[in-house]
Amino acid sequence: MITNYNQLSIKQFLTCKRISEMEQDPIMRKVKMLAEISGKSEDEIEDLPIRELKKQLEEFNQIETLTGNKKVKMKFKVKGRRFEVIWKQQELTASQFIDSTFFTKESTEIVNQIHNILAAICVEKTWYGKRKKYDGANHKEIADLFYNEMKISTAYPIMLFFCKYYEALQESIETCLMEELKEMNKTIQEHLIKSGVGLQR
Repeated sequence: MITNYNQLSIKQFLTCKRISEMEQDPIMRKVKMLAEISGKSEDEIEDLPIRELKKQLEEFNQIETLTGNKKVKMKFKVKGRRFEVIWKQQELTASQFIDSTFFTKESTEIVNQIHNILAAICVEKTWYGKRKKYDGANHKEIADLFYNEMKISTAYPIMLFFCKYYEALQESIETCLMEELKEMNKTIQEHLIKSGVGLQR
């Protein structure tokens, strides 16, 4: 019996989150969430003896609160596969930045996109610890793996860290791009002047 969020997969967590937001009746909300994490149907949960149901619901009370106090793990395993979070600006590729930006456009949907965001900012590692190159073509496969198998206790602290870091990262990248654009324009102007084109009016 799962009794806290640490044991939930991202899929189970997001499903429970949607149930919590949509189901107004407190008892039915817990019944539906209990069915989700136990792998049983709602009918099976409702058919439990009242004493057993009450016991399970009491154990389940603590599962509706999630905090971000867990330690951020920048290296982790999912189904035996090794991954590492790439968070330093100089190590994040343009492709990773573009993909992660796509899934963070709507701030209200960031939590629901946690698996997609993580798949964009993480890279797989070989068994001897070497990072594999990020490949956007594999994004969905990695995101699905995280969604179905990654524990929320690992994913949530990383997401909180990323969200706090993301704004500063975006500003930094935009500044960097502007500097590169200025340098590019300067180079083009120098080239035009040398070729005589820049002197024409």
